[in-house]
Amino acid sequence: MRAGTVLDGRYRLIEPIGAGGFGQVWQAHDPKVDRLVAVKVLTGDGNTDHDRQVARFAREAAVAGGLAHPHIVTVHDFGSAVHDGQLYAYLVMQLLPGLSLSAALRKELPPLPTALYMAACVADALEAAHEAGLTHRDIKPSNIIVREDGHATVVDFGISKGSDPSHDITTTGVLIGTPAYMAPEALSGTVDYRSDLYSLGCVLYELVTGQRPFTGTSWQLINQHIHEQPTPLRALRPEVPTELEQLVGQLLAKDPRHRPDSAGEVCDLLGEIGQYLDDDLTPAKGIDLASEVWISRQEASKRELIPLRMSAYQPCPVCRSEEDDDPAEDCDVCRGEGQVLRSRRTYRVRFPAGIKDGQKVRLRGFGCTGVHGGPSGDLYVTVYVTD
Repeated sequence: MRAGTVLDGRYRLIEPIGAGGFGQVWQAHDPKVDRLVAVKVLTGDGNTDHDRQVARFAREAAVAGGLAHPHIVTVHDFGSAVHDGQLYAYLVMQLLPGLSLSAALRKELPPLPTALYMAACVADALEAAHEAGLTHRDIKPSNIIVREDGHATVVDFGISKGSDPSHDITTTGVLIGTPAYMAPEALSGTVDYRSDLYSLGCVLYELVTGQRPFTGTSWQLINQHIHEQPTPLRALRPEVPTELEQLVGQLLAKDPRHRPDSAGEVCDLLGEIGQYLDDDLTPAKGIDLASEVWISRQEASKRELIPLRMSAYQPCPVCRSEEDDDPAEDCDVCRGEGQVLRSRRTYRVRFPAGIKDGQKVRLRGFGCTGVHGGPSGDLYVTVYVTD
């Protein structure tokens, strides 16, 4: 197969854009509708495995062709043709701009907000597939195409499993999928939509850390997926939010029952976590606070431990709203104050001996918690000495 070849009298191959065990993916031109397409070509050699691969092609055409979704590749056509006396099966798909996620990760690790958006796109695609009764079974970086803006599209539904067992083309006793991203139950042949969630967890782990949760030979990977826990995300990337680390832990749960209920739920959670992330994840110091304290002359003369109470308030949930900033005077909750106590903490601090009335003291680290691992802010306390 070479550039300029015309398949089935229609698709003119331009240049190869990918390859795998099945054959090659070519950029091609379809003159019938005057558009560029991607053509996945399978070389025929007449053996049993080839017949199974052709069945995979037909399966992918039927499955992906029935899923109209912005994060799932569009399949246009499927067929076979003889060229130079050799039989070829081919699949014609939407030509997607961008790189496979595996190639993109080899270039650089994406910013955390972009990584979450990519994973959310995949989760959204899986939700559509699962609602149609399909399990992808091979979610991995090479089956995800990403653009520069982070938009991700899922490809290759060739080994997907549907609710109709007559459509399942896999063979008993054969490991179906990619071991580095396979759920523990999938390794023994038991697969459902929750297995895709586990694979998504593996992909998300790699998106965030730049490395797979487990590595090694196929047998080592099988043992690790079944028995071992990966290194926590925050140990590899400290600025990762706790909520994201928890979500990845749920996705990688050994027991499918402990994973999220659906891909849609995962998509929503990723969106919520992403709302709290900024493009700039540089560690920053927390906000400084100010307070006042009254102490006796005896306490001012010595370096005694003084209780310092700090209170935090929030708008009254009953009488305050975005539309009305005026608190209700007859509110039983805030009694007209417009705010209620959210939390209260008591610190025990030492002030310098001989402190003067009205003197301001700086307490390092007693302010608001830092951002993205930065240090806490400071607390500036004005001390009043009473008789």
